[in-house]
Amino acid sequence: MMFMKNKSIWLDVKNKTLKRVTKDLECDTLIVGGGITGLSTLYQLRKKNVDALLVERNKCGEGVTARSTAKITYLQEKIYRNIRRFGSIDKAKTYLESQIAAVRELKKIIEKESILCDLKSSSSILFTNEEKNKEILIEEYNFLKDAGVKVEWEENQQDFKYAIKVGDTYMFHPVKYVLSLKNILQDYIYENSKVERIIRDNSLYNCYVNGKVIKAKRVVIATHYPYFILPLFMPLKNHPETSYVGAKKINSFKNINAINIDTPTISYRYHQSDDKNYLIYLFNSYSTPDIKSIKNNFEDLKKKNDFDYIWSNKDIITNDYLPLIGRIDEDEDGLLVACGYNTWGMTNATLAGMILCDIILKKHNKYIQLFKPDRLLNWNKVVRFFPDAYGSIKAIVKSGKGNVNNQNVIYTTIGDKNVAVYRDEKGMDHIVLNRCPHMKCGLVFNEVEKTWDCLCHGSRYDIDGKCIEGPSNYDITFEVGDTREEK
Repeated sequence: MMFMKNKSIWLDVKNKTLKRVTKDLECDTLIVGGGITGLSTLYQLRKKNVDALLVERNKCGEGVTARSTAKITYLQEKIYRNIRRFGSIDKAKTYLESQIAAVRELKKIIEKESILCDLKSSSSILFTNEEKNKEILIEEYNFLKDAGVKVEWEENQQDFKYAIKVGDTYMFHPVKYVLSLKNILQDYIYENSKVERIIRDNSLYNCYVNGKVIKAKRVVIATHYPYFILPLFMPLKNHPETSYVGAKKINSFKNINAINIDTPTISYRYHQSDDKNYLIYLFNSYSTPDIKSIKNNFEDLKKKNDFDYIWSNKDIITNDYLPLIGRIDEDEDGLLVACGYNTWGMTNATLAGMILCDIILKKHNKYIQLFKPDRLLNWNKVVRFFPDAYGSIKAIVKSGKGNVNNQNVIYTTIGDKNVAVYRDEKGMDHIVLNRCPHMKCGLVFNEVEKTWDCLCHGSRYDIDGKCIEGPSNYDITFEVGDTREEK
């Protein structure tokens, strides 16, 4: 009998550790972040002989990439309807083109590099079981058909009442893919190398890593929620969303992936590796500040199936439903960013590598304008801005003591420090500073995955306070007698 693992199924692979930064370095472009975005960008740049290096604070492929459902598809829930509502039909069509291009590029890389990542051709399905949402589905069907996509309409099937389906999409193992890129590019990658600060010095950026300095003409921030940029830049453009995912070993494989347009969100796909088949199932997504009980949300997931693995996934939802890819400042190409994929990270991370490479090489790319991070707000985006800003404020006010029920956590002070204490099953206390260094939000304990989570912007720390996911760039470790100033 297999015991349930409180971690992603994608992490059940060996991941060798690469070298860390131990001396001063120089390069044309430094990439910060070793997920699928960072590795895709490094791949594109090195393919064009750009002198690029990548640094990762932990190990490549073990962050947000490892918690995805890993669909390679352009059939993305209600994304085109949302872009039309908050942008225009032309923007929706251009976004569709970009996603189809990304699907093809990802498949091309896998085939060219002979990457073994359990790639399977798959039909993508968008469905509803509610009569009130039929018209929305018809609207998406007509949009795709008018855009030249070969799309089918289906009714009264076993798992759904109404659905649309496309055929030229895929599923794969995201960590096997990233680790294959890591192996190909290992000469240019440094792990366990945290960028502590970045200082502009005339035409160069001095990046301080492990007590050393990397001098670079350009820096690409390829982390899930970017740091080293203006503190309010991201909160004003997005909100974080948390989903709950399970994986269950099953008898047979189906070459389909599906997502609904109803509430709660249901998204599923199948996975086949060697002689084993799995169902990957996502249930419910919450704006992170609205989470009332992490444990109860996992319990709701477990009611759906007897899963062998369970984990949570965090996404960044932008207020116009378009990713943020490109220059922070249009007049300065030295600092670039890629994030805000609205739950569709596999295609958009691949796309980001292509766009960032073209920006750096000063080549034309038809998608640069659509995704530029400094794009202006229009009235529809302003309407979206207020819930996002309110969500951030709500998270700051509610986080920490009293926000998420957990009887095994005590919020107190030791000396002049605000701390949180989790007592584990063996009676051992794990004490951390109870403020996220990013923007001073309080923390809650995720008892299922044994992490300290910031509900404001998604930073995560292990049980003893080591930062494992940003935007925070500092640990929250605490020792009795600690005299450090809180970051």
